[in-house]
Amino acid sequence: MKPIKLLLVEDDLTDQMSFSRFVKKNQLPYDFQIAGSVSEAKIILKKDPFDIVLTDHHLGDGTSFDVLEITPRSTPIIFVTGTGNEGVAVEAMKRGASDYITKDIDGNYLTLLPLTIETVLKNIAIQKELESYRNNLESLVEKRTLELKNEVHERKKIEQQLIEEKERIFVTLRSIGDAVITTDLEGIVDFINPAAEKLTGWNCAEATGQPLEDIFNIINEESRTPASNPVISCLKENKTRLLPNNTILINRNGEEFSIQDSAAPIHDGAGNPLGAVLVFSDMTKSRALSRELEFQASHDPLTGLINRREFEIRLKRALQSQKLSASHHAFCYLDLDQFKVVNDTCGHTAGDELLKQIAAILQSKVSVRDSLARLGGDEFGILMEHCSIEQAEPLANALREAIADYHFNWEDNIFRVAVSIGLIPINSSYNSLNDLLIKGDEACYAAKDAGRNRVYIYKEDDKELALRSGQMQWVTRLNRALDNDSFRLFKQTIHALSEQTGDHFEVLVRIEEEPGEYIPPGAFLPAAERYGLMPKIDRLVIKKTFKWLAEHPESLAALSLCSINLSGESVGGEWILDFISEQLEKYKLPANKFCFEITETAAISNLVQATSFISALHKKGCQFALDDFGSGLSSFAYLKNLPVDYLKIDGAFVKDIGRDPIDLAMVKSINDIGQLMNKKTIAEFVEDEIILNKLKEIGVDFAQGYFIERPIPLAD
Repeated sequence: MKPIKLLLVEDDLTDQMSFSRFVKKNQLPYDFQIAGSVSEAKIILKKDPFDIVLTDHHLGDGTSFDVLEITPRSTPIIFVTGTGNEGVAVEAMKRGASDYITKDIDGNYLTLLPLTIETVLKNIAIQKELESYRNNLESLVEKRTLELKNEVHERKKIEQQLIEEKERIFVTLRSIGDAVITTDLEGIVDFINPAAEKLTGWNCAEATGQPLEDIFNIINEESRTPASNPVISCLKENKTRLLPNNTILINRNGEEFSIQDSAAPIHDGAGNPLGAVLVFSDMTKSRALSRELEFQASHDPLTGLINRREFEIRLKRALQSQKLSASHHAFCYLDLDQFKVVNDTCGHTAGDELLKQIAAILQSKVSVRDSLARLGGDEFGILMEHCSIEQAEPLANALREAIADYHFNWEDNIFRVAVSIGLIPINSSYNSLNDLLIKGDEACYAAKDAGRNRVYIYKEDDKELALRSGQMQWVTRLNRALDNDSFRLFKQTIHALSEQTGDHFEVLVRIEEEPGEYIPPGAFLPAAERYGLMPKIDRLVIKKTFKWLAEHPESLAALSLCSINLSGESVGGEWILDFISEQLEKYKLPANKFCFEITETAAISNLVQATSFISALHKKGCQFALDDFGSGLSSFAYLKNLPVDYLKIDGAFVKDIGRDPIDLAMVKSINDIGQLMNKKTIAEFVEDEIILNKLKEIGVDFAQGYFIERPIPLAD
């Protein structure tokens, strides 16, 4: 079989490679060349003839219409357009393109390519054969007519030849795969081939003499209204007509087929119209595949809701319409509360089922004109168009209540589910879609911070969201500081109020963004805790501290105890124990010279993990301090179960003991309980001599604060 000579005009290297791999993989009989631009295509087309040209629409130095202009009219050309460029495809067909294919993101359109090329070449071959037969027939008729004037015998012979030629034409029409119907000038059917019989449900004998409308019943796929008869238009305008791609043929039995169609006039030798020929083919499977690909590109495969990409398109459109017409729209950003509990307890299969059921609940509550999307993970978005914030708030609360009333059952487990919702009015204050999405995220997490299972309505000049926005900006700065190694270690002495034996200090951390300019931890630690960066910072502080002490043996020898803070997230992590053990072994450091400080809140919220972690490092010789002690509501109750060595009394009580007898009594009671449990006590925020003397009077073991020493670089 002779290979098909094909020219691909494509400026995208990825698409060129995809095409080449596809041809090779499927062993397609294509002898192809690739042109990366219109100008290159022009050179190649001048040099070599091709059986077919395949061109992308957008090219670096022009478009597919430029390629159409330089392609010989005898060479069929197929346009490749992007999704949403149906107008380009229609214009291409009007200008003489043979067909078009819609290009999707994943390259699945290539699977339609062989069938499309085969169909185009088959149609051209049929047209050429029909033209050849027609020309041959006309020539024979003219020649035989002249001879009939002289010989009756020759006339009979010519008549017989005409009959045979006509039979051959009908045999050809019956044999081709495309459906063919021919009509007279009035649109009355005079022939249909077997392929047309199969699609229409009419046999040739029954259809002959019937109006085409009775045989060829077509409608618009979207509106379901009758489509115009292409043969009538073809005969009226005396030119080829194409049906739109959304045309449906309803056959005699009520079956529906998606078709592509063209109608062309039939002329006699003098150019006078004789009727029309209608050629159409069944595109049901290819269009179903195309629709499926379009659906997958815009919808979430798990829930069937529109996906983030499609939602952002609609959100952007609403934002633009608001600026043009001052329309009222609202945007809901929803995040399920404690979804991770379901995943961790029952696995991701249960989590997926929960998401599908939540999607169904949301769908049952929103209006058909609202856009409901799964944005990713356990996050959903709702666009309420032509809806004020006052109208949107009751719906948002109705959604929250519907989910709060729902119980998720999985095997023997029952979970109560809740949702935090950020509600945002879409107005002219947003410069971009990204601004709107950020505010939605901030409002949603403000709802979580306020206690979860609630709706937070964003307002301009919102101080809470301004704080969150500032913390989100810190995330970038913190990651940059981690990447650039901009964290610096400081130390602050912990002074013994009886007898000092060796150096005892707490390691503190600062960020040096400019030489000699340090950012204190109070500026960035809240953001680091909120956005999960504390484990990275804890790792860095531990590693830097251990490394520095290993490199300065004189400081290590003088050291009595070095205190290092650990965040609650690190204490609850599985990695922390192995990491500290590995670092101690790596730098050959004595474990008994290190004390790890854990806040009371972190210890109580992770009591089991904290107890196990403390016990494991105790066995290696490490010590522990319970930081900010007294700030919790159940301090003394939990203290019995926490094997810590030191209590660091919350500075909020210490700083006023010189003038507030209640604070003094609180500090004294904490110290008494600590001493009773054989735990050393450390008072923070010692700012003056009066505080220091009070601490000595009540028997506190250690003092720490600016009166003792301000933080200094670890190296000093």
